[in-house]
Amino acid sequence: MELRIEKIVYPGRALGLHERQVVFTDEGLPGELVSVKILAKRKNFLEAKTVEILEPVPDRIEPRCSHYRACSPYQIMTYELETKIKSAQLAEILTRFKIPYSQGGDKWPDLVPSPQIYGYRNKIKLAVVWGNPKPFLAYHEPGSQTDLLPVENCALVSSDVNFLLSAFKELIETSPLPAISQIEIRQSFSSRALLAILYSENKLGLTEAARRWLPRLSAQPGLTGVAGLLPGHPAARPISIYGQLYLEEKFEKLSLRSGPKCFFQVNLPQLVKVADELRTWLKESKPARLLDLYAGVGTFSFFLSDLAAEVLAVESEPANIFYFKENLRLNQATNIKLVAGRVEQRLNEITAFEPQAAIVDPPRKGLEPELIATLKKIPLRSIFYLSCDPATLARDLNRLHPEYQLRSLRAFDFFPRTPHLEVLTRLERAD
Repeated sequence: MELRIEKIVYPGRALGLHERQVVFTDEGLPGELVSVKILAKRKNFLEAKTVEILEPVPDRIEPRCSHYRACSPYQIMTYELETKIKSAQLAEILTRFKIPYSQGGDKWPDLVPSPQIYGYRNKIKLAVVWGNPKPFLAYHEPGSQTDLLPVENCALVSSDVNFLLSAFKELIETSPLPAISQIEIRQSFSSRALLAILYSENKLGLTEAARRWLPRLSAQPGLTGVAGLLPGHPAARPISIYGQLYLEEKFEKLSLRSGPKCFFQVNLPQLVKVADELRTWLKESKPARLLDLYAGVGTFSFFLSDLAAEVLAVESEPANIFYFKENLRLNQATNIKLVAGRVEQRLNEITAFEPQAAIVDPPRKGLEPELIATLKKIPLRSIFYLSCDPATLARDLNRLHPEYQLRSLRAFDFFPRTPHLEVLTRLERAD
């Protein structure tokens, strides 16, 4: 079947019409004529796979990665087109959810582009495939747990990371250790230091890695540590194989450490832009008490603690909590209090704190209904909501309305060459 692509809908599916019926396919840019194979018939649309690009548009470019479908499917287009597509997708979602926007007008703000569109990611995690004729590193095919795409190097990470990947490729070929199932590399943006993480089915595999791989790894430029993790024991602490088990980022006077199991933003230059935007908004809000929910290792708490007399941070992941406490010690922060536990289980502490402003950076599923109910009850003036999913953000904005009205919105391209983006919103209490 031939199909003319009309647009790309979030999160990255190409849409066209065939005899007035909607068809979704996996590849194709707006305006292109493609040949597709129908995979499934749904109630209101057809699912298809693109088999050939018949009429490419000028914005189509050659991807840098052979595995681009798994790591960054937007490599096939110019960055100018990518930012236009993401801006249009966000506007469509907000319009579909009928988000009331108090600034007026019918145009949502444009996407803030990333300073880097390649080499920006500070981590990469790959499966180790112990197959014939020789083992290889791989990403999973999109939507599949079994199909794999070999990875030689990746354009989204730095040359330092790719150099270390080459060393791992040589090791798995010349000194195979089938107990090692995955390899992850993290990098500090400020120091360029590297941390390697080996995932093993058992401790014996990590012991063998220390014996057989460490002489080669310890000679790698920039590698400051190697940690081991046991996926079958999620509560287990990282195992030390070599060097230090953390990375440290420096932002002027601020230092932030994170470990192998911690969440940390992958695009540091964009993180700084978000923090700067939050500082501008907070200076206007002038809160005495600031609430930081889903606080991670304390990134926003520490960035913004000088703008409030007190900060209450809530975080549930043990690894994040450990390094939050480390960061409290490193930065000698006396006005930040950390509460350990799930946000939904700490509603009493949140209520008793009586914050004037709150920063929320939830996982993709968004805010739980009980948290929204609490935010509506407490004497809160401002909510600053950073979201990695525009659809759940739009849902939550409607749930917070009419008590809170949307005053400002900025979209940031944290993940260039991929379908994903982050949206920062400022909500003010209606009364």
